[in-house]
Amino acid sequence: MPSSPIAKSATSGKVAYLGPEGTFSHLVALRRFPKRAGLPVATITEVFHAVSSGKALLGVVPIENSSGGTITETVDLIIEQVGRIFIAEELALDVRLALLGRAGTAFGKLKSVYSHVMPLRHHRDWILENLPGVTMVESSSTAEAAKRAALSGASAALAAPGAAELYGLSILKFPVRPEAVNVTHFFVISAMPSEVPEEKRSKTAIVAALPQTSGSLHRFLGPFARAGVNLCRIVSRPVPGQPETYVFYLEVEGAAGDAKVKKALAGARRLSVRLELPGSYVTRPRYRSAR
Repeated sequence: MPSSPIAKSATSGKVAYLGPEGTFSHLVALRRFPKRAGLPVATITEVFHAVSSGKALLGVVPIENSSGGTITETVDLIIEQVGRIFIAEELALDVRLALLGRAGTAFGKLKSVYSHVMPLRHHRDWILENLPGVTMVESSSTAEAAKRAALSGASAALAAPGAAELYGLSILKFPVRPEAVNVTHFFVISAMPSEVPEEKRSKTAIVAALPQTSGSLHRFLGPFARAGVNLCRIVSRPVPGQPETYVFYLEVEGAAGDAKVKKALAGARRLSVRLELPGSYVTRPRYRSAR
């Protein structure tokens, strides 16, 4: 198996991420690759394109938020580009959002709160209780929300605290309860598969199409249970252009070369119409969000 593109050089090759600057994708990319040049793009699809086209060596995309769930756009692109784009690493970041606005802005003067759909959903009750009457406006990212909030003294944004300095704003309030833990997981993607060191904690991603028969999923999962392989994520996605037909995206603990995983995959392959691996990859320790 080829060596990891991450290990080839600490500085060569850009890292594409869901921008603009100040998003959590940007912040986790800075933490993981502080010496690499960043390439901010507008959508998750564009991150995949940047990697597949060679504009970037690596890409950072969100895969799951502990409060909002799985990012289906990322899952769909992994399924669509299986065999061409590979998962190289899994990263995680403690996400702490702040209410950002112009310095000295009073809560009573706020008319709009901008943010990505996930933070707005997660903080809906807090907004309704503390900012009654404001309009919640969805943005493509938390950083884009900060940019929009900077245009008006009657607007604020739920965004990363680090975005305040980037867009000339101040932290008006930390709305998250101190005990609340909100974690976002990210994938580092590459056009090359990665080698997983034996001593590292790892996972393997699987894309499987199953027979359209009763009990096919139950039978498919059997080899993993019998081999003692832990299943950590499973997502069902519709197949475009084929009504009532689905493909499954799964993640299991361990690398594809591990004896238990290898045995489970062999059994599962016999029970599937198609089975492909977007990669085995290292899962790195969680980063703490800057306060």
